[in-house]
Amino acid sequence: MNEIVYLDVKGMHCPDCPTKIEREISKMDGVTQIKVNLETENGCVTLNSNLTDISDIINKINKMGFEAKNVQSNT
Repeated sequence: MNEIVYLDVKGMHCPDCPTKIEREISKMDGVTQIKVNLETENGCVTLNSNLTDISDIINKINKMGFEAKNVQSNT
């Protein structure tokens, strides 16, 4: 089942930061789309919740040196 999850993403400081996050998270199983915005410090992830969990995505972003948290989700 596809799920759209909205994230707050803090700690980005240059235009390469969103690109880096998008590149790494898009490699994860179950992630079909990710967009991260530097100026608004938010992101949107479309994922198959049968293949991955949003907590895994948030943990990966945090391990990259950013601070991500779930703010809203729609199924």
